[in-house]
Amino acid sequence: MYCSMQMEQKTVIFVSHVASRTGAPLLLLNALQNMHDVQWDSRVLLLQDGPLRNRFSDLYPTVVQPKVIAKIPLKFFQKDNRQIPDLYYLNSHSYSYLHRAAHEGVPVICHVHEIPLSFAQVPEPTLELFRTYPTRYIVVSEYVRDMLVSDMGIPEDRIRHIPSGIDAQYWQRKTNGNSIREELCIPEDATVVGMSGQVIPLKGVDIWLQMAHRLCAEHPEKDWHFVWVGSAPPGGFVYEQLMMEEVKNLGLENCVHFVGEHEDPRPYYEMFDVFTLSSRMESLSLVCLENTVLGVPTVAVATAGGPREFGSHGFTHLITKSDPVELAHAVIRLMQNPEKCFQLTKQGADIIPKQYNILKTADMMKEEVTSVLHSLTPSLASV
Repeated sequence: MYCSMQMEQKTVIFVSHVASRTGAPLLLLNALQNMHDVQWDSRVLLLQDGPLRNRFSDLYPTVVQPKVIAKIPLKFFQKDNRQIPDLYYLNSHSYSYLHRAAHEGVPVICHVHEIPLSFAQVPEPTLELFRTYPTRYIVVSEYVRDMLVSDMGIPEDRIRHIPSGIDAQYWQRKTNGNSIREELCIPEDATVVGMSGQVIPLKGVDIWLQMAHRLCAEHPEKDWHFVWVGSAPPGGFVYEQLMMEEVKNLGLENCVHFVGEHEDPRPYYEMFDVFTLSSRMESLSLVCLENTVLGVPTVAVATAGGPREFGSHGFTHLITKSDPVELAHAVIRLMQNPEKCFQLTKQGADIIPKQYNILKTADMMKEEVTSVLHSLTPSLASV
């Protein structure tokens, strides 16, 4: 005879360092939207507010809480007189929560989107916890996995590579982009070079502007326009203004367009003739995937890290280093070789829906959470 009992539903708190429209928070949001039939109670904790908060709130109970009080118990998450969850899922720069998790004895999954430079800013006590405490690590790229193993000494059997995915169906081209060109006073026959990301040094804004200057100087016969989708983060006003001054100094006021952040950037991407990821470092790059699916040929820097795997798959043209001359020459080579552009985007159309699919990403994330929760469930004793 066996005694049957219903197991108490467990609670998972998904912690995001911010609710901005940037890679890591967007990936978490889209994965949660596509994570179906979960067997646990989900909550979302944001360490900094942002435009995605309401979208998280539409999915699960969500609160915003500053990092400085990360160790204080949250009555918001109280369940059946408990103040602690069964699992913390720490997404990207939310590792300050490792201290609280360790104090409470709660297991942790760390979803790592960071580049090496990011960890240089993490306090040593937190870094030591990051190396030793998490039950599992999820990494967004081979580049990040190699960093955890070689630089931090984390055992490879505790790491799972789950490629960040996109909704390839959503990113199918809907327009020719001419309406946005008209809005920005860009002629239909102009060549538009695009980029998307925060206006910060890491994204290589200065490199991108120098590339624009070189293209205009070396090929004045072309009508060039350069469009950057994205804005400066809080506290980034000074750098953004410096870049605006650089536009003036380079004489690019009539052809460089910083269009700010947009909830749906697809109409802007649709007017690009080529996408240039000028980032000095990237853990992966969702915007490269999105532009490729839209049929826009993409260029990225091999030394940036994550995009190297796009080059190995054959759907992104890689240059060797973060250099405006190389970037400009890559743009010219692609514009002069329509067959190469076609092959890049065709390869992406074949590979991205299979290997970088948000449904696949969400399923694999769900598997990891389920596995950890099952390891906490005591087996039923026979009577």
